Amino acid sequence: MAPESVLEQWAQCFNNGDLDGITRLYHIDSTLLPTFKPVLMNSRDQISGYFSAAIGGKASIDFNVKKSIRTELSESTYLMTGSYIFCLPSKGGEEYESWYSFVIDTAKDSPIMHHHSSRVPFDFDLT
Repeated sequence: MAPESVLEQWAQCFNNGDLDGITRLYHIDSTLLPTFKPVLMNSRDQISGYFSAAIGGKASIDFNVKKSIRTELSESTYLMTGSYIFCLPSKGGEEYESWYSFVIDTAKDSPIMHHHSSRVPFDFDLT
């Protein structure tokens, strides 16, 4: 399975409210640095709880996998980076552009080894 397919499956599970499906994508030893919670997660129970709240709030994601940057780390492991937009009806329909990085091992049945997501900061000039 290509890493892009894993991301497409992840987005489909998220948008369809498939908690079991999205949780199964995360390896038992995976880590998640979530977008909307200041907690580092390293268990499937924590990850499932996070997505349960998002799905319960009818959150959805606008995600163009074709715009991802794919970096091969080894024969079956890839770093996928890019941006997506979270749509949160529970926050008045607010949309939040966010960065993501996924480490995906396509040789594993549960291929997501690490996922980091953070809101894109407002524009500012460093000079």
